[in-house]
Amino acid sequence: MKRLKILSIAVFAACAFTACKNADYKTSPNGLKYIIFDGGSKDSTKDGYVLKMHMTARISGSKDSFLVNTYGKMPYFDQVQQIPAGQPIYDPREVFKELKKGDSMVAIIYIDSAIKKGLTHEAQLPPFLKKGDKIIYTYKVLEVFKEDSIARADYQKEMEKDLPRQKKEQEEMMQKFRKEQEEARKAEEAELEKSGEKAKQIQEVQNYLASKKITATPTPVGTFVKIDNPGSGAQVADGKFVTVKYTGKTVAKDSTFDANQFTVKLGEQPFIRGFEDGLRQFKQGGKGTIYIPGYLAYGKDGNGVFKPYEALYFDVEILNVSDSDPNVQEHGPNDGHGH
Repeated sequence: MKRLKILSIAVFAACAFTACKNADYKTSPNGLKYIIFDGGSKDSTKDGYVLKMHMTARISGSKDSFLVNTYGKMPYFDQVQQIPAGQPIYDPREVFKELKKGDSMVAIIYIDSAIKKGLTHEAQLPPFLKKGDKIIYTYKVLEVFKEDSIARADYQKEMEKDLPRQKKEQEEMMQKFRKEQEEARKAEEAELEKSGEKAKQIQEVQNYLASKKITATPTPVGTFVKIDNPGSGAQVADGKFVTVKYTGKTVAKDSTFDANQFTVKLGEQPFIRGFEDGLRQFKQGGKGTIYIPGYLAYGKDGNGVFKPYEALYFDVEILNVSDSDPNVQEHGPNDGHGH
């Protein structure tokens, strides 16, 4: 039975991807091309009912690619609504009222038609769409809910069931992002080292420390850390939730640009590399100052606030180190808020 179900989905998908050339398409009042495959239900769908469906959306034309595919994921929920007379619409929702439980549908949006109808302009098309393209939608109706409250309860149930997959997908995306960021960072740092700019930025911090008669220890990464109190609690480390009270200053002007408190899961969120490196030198209860060369701070773009490769330093106090999230919502220097 499972094999037969998979086979029927494959046949339906193949029909959709070839636009069912031999199928008898209907045309909606607003010009939508669509075809419905009857699932055998005798019930009718009315305005206000909620459809629970699997769907796909695929570009066909200049570049074939999927935009959406809910199979193996959380289903798509949408409420059937009456389209007001005269309202311009070029969307599969126009014919949702014709769907019943068990039905399948293929609908086609032609980009050229959308442009002619004035619903979009060629210049406003996203990069993945071109004139001459079409978007092919497929729908498989899993359930039709007459009551919105029942639909909401089922939506919540499906959401909870899909959360592990969503979490895994988000973690994979974050890992990919971190890998790309690390590769970009290494390439940039190699170029800075080759040009002598890296040594210049390190020397700027060393000159500042010497002028203030400050003794700070360099880390292997390149951050300089002055430890007033190393702390006696848990060690700051990757995977730990670290709550930090800090005051941020620029080396060039020796002036404060931010003072705040925030919590971060170290090693898993976008963060100032030099600040993160400096925190690892402390335990809970520790106090000190982290001096950061520009290439380890906000880099060449300065986060839109600082000069390119501007050197910074932070007076810090490690308030808490734990394995669980204390749900502190304050902004920190990783996102530039509060400057």
